[in-house]
Amino acid sequence: MRKIAGSMIAGLIFILGACSSEMDELEDFYTDFQETLEIEEEIRDISSDYNALENERGQIQDNLSTAERSELTDMGEALETNTEERLELIRAEEAVMAESEEKAAEAAEGIEDIDNEEYRQHAEGLITAADERYDVHDDLMNVFGRVLDKEMGLFEHLQSEELSQDTIDDRINTLNEEYEALTETQDEFATATERLNEVKNEVYSIFAE
Repeated sequence: MRKIAGSMIAGLIFILGACSSEMDELEDFYTDFQETLEIEEEIRDISSDYNALENERGQIQDNLSTAERSELTDMGEALETNTEERLELIRAEEAVMAESEEKAAEAAEGIEDIDNEEYRQHAEGLITAADERYDVHDDLMNVFGRVLDKEMGLFEHLQSEELSQDTIDDRINTLNEEYEALTETQDEFATATERLNEVKNEVYSIFAE
């Protein structure tokens, strides 16, 4: 009986040791992946600055309809400068997300070190969700670029000596279409982010078991 009991205890220790090792492999991967989120913390400040510029743009545009023709040049210049600053922030966000994506790719290399098949599938699912989010973010930045390009065209026209209401109306109509596309893509990015958080929580729940 003692030999049997001893064998059972030894077997239990071996199983627990194997589980602990497999958990460590998943945790190493997850720790590396978490660095992508730390990198993206920079986007909070970028978004705050962008929103401030958006508010400024909105205030100036609200005054366009009641402005004298002589005021339009100065207002157009102010809006043009505002748009250039927002474009710089978009480029800054693109750089942050590129760094995050690079880190995610590095973390993904650790998946092959995860022996437990279930854990490995969770890790692969996390990388898949992250990649899909990066793709949608690329689309979002492209739409932002188109919007800012169309805005720039409108604001430059406001400074033209050949100012035309028909041209202004056409540019505004085109802008409204781009704004709709922007809203749709922002919704897609929010959905992709929610999905990533869901998968991340699934992985994290394994550590709490």
